[in-house]
Amino acid sequence: MIDATEKELRQKIEKIVMELVEYKQEAQKFAPGKTRIQYAGAVYDHTEINSMINAILDGWFSGGKYTLTFENKFAKTLGVKHAISVNSGSSANLVAMGAFFSNRLKKQFQLKPGDEIITTGLSFPTTVNPIIQYNLIPVFVDVELGTYNPSVKDIENAISPKTKGIFIAHTIGNPNEMDHLMDLVEDKDLILIEDSCDALGSKYDGKYVGTFGQFGTFSFFPAHHITTGEGGMVITNDTQLTEIARSLRDWGRACVMPICNPQTCGDTECPRSLRSTAKNIFGLPEDYDKRYTYVEIGYNLKMTEIQAAMGLAQLEKLPRFIELRKRNFKLLYDAFMEFEDYFILPRWHKKSEVSWFVFPITIRESAPFTRKEITRWLLKNNIEAKLFFSGNLLKHPAYHRINAKVAGELKNSDLIAKNSFFIGVYPGLSEEMISYIVETIGKFISKYKK
Repeated sequence: MIDATEKELRQKIEKIVMELVEYKQEAQKFAPGKTRIQYAGAVYDHTEINSMINAILDGWFSGGKYTLTFENKFAKTLGVKHAISVNSGSSANLVAMGAFFSNRLKKQFQLKPGDEIITTGLSFPTTVNPIIQYNLIPVFVDVELGTYNPSVKDIENAISPKTKGIFIAHTIGNPNEMDHLMDLVEDKDLILIEDSCDALGSKYDGKYVGTFGQFGTFSFFPAHHITTGEGGMVITNDTQLTEIARSLRDWGRACVMPICNPQTCGDTECPRSLRSTAKNIFGLPEDYDKRYTYVEIGYNLKMTEIQAAMGLAQLEKLPRFIELRKRNFKLLYDAFMEFEDYFILPRWHKKSEVSWFVFPITIRESAPFTRKEITRWLLKNNIEAKLFFSGNLLKHPAYHRINAKVAGELKNSDLIAKNSFFIGVYPGLSEEMISYIVETIGKFISKYKK
């Protein structure tokens, strides 16, 4: 219990932080052409800072009460049973893939080296890297222009007798066609991992993406929908996969209880799969501490208390953040309709409710200008424009010698590498900023109108 003196001192700190943040915000007024318009960035105020300060003052820095509360509230927000916090979205992908190599799974559910996993050519590296790192075979399929997701038909055509799973992202927040994809997954008895790092808050047919497959993964990098600086989350409804994922995150140890005290924690309080069988079968002493009994080949991928404290404050703001992303996207989309002769505009499934990560633009082959010309114009006018992740990932040096397959051709992934870019819709953008972006692009286009 905090005594009165400590409570008063904390309140003084909170008041000073609030005043400082308000002062800084007042000094950050938008000046068209002078203020840099980022495509993304952390949106926060004194609430997050004070939450992190309180975590620091509590003096417990690794996973503890803030982390556990963040996991529970995140799971509740998405309507799933379990959430496992990690130190990045990339680590979330690694944990999700690694869980299927656990010896604790029944053989028919285990992956083994040489199994094939279908993914897309238009991928962020750390969606594909766990497939490679576990000696699986990535099978690349192309994506559709506009949605930037693969068609379910192309995924189906890529299935072979060696196919064991699908690992795809909801690109830039745009959900895949999940009803038909789930029919395919169930019919072929495949693993499905949803990389939802760009898609927190997106829904398909009323259901949050990331909740369809065995695992969903999320990132809290500053560019994403909420941020903890660095950080991520793995979600699942499967209790056994949760135990395995927590173990992988925590060095591979047997104890995955929120609070593990070997002096008071008996086997009856442990998950059934983690009781004393490891000691009985493999010869460890009966009194061996479960925190130092290893049942997986794991890592240390934990989130800190400071990150979780920020995440809790950010999670409260998620509904408003999603609302602003949708507003900014609509403002841009409505304005870009005028430029449709030059650009392929984003499109989405009628069942999708998209929490957009960015506003994607692909220059038509018939356009009288190049991507280099328009992005340089934007940057000259202080508007940040980013290229589309990897384009065709297989064209990058690191992936030239990987053991992989390509189903069909990656024509659209190649075109995206050449002609696509995106601009921001994140909550830090005001309507005034959006208007300036549209005006600036209009000036560029006017030079090419007949």
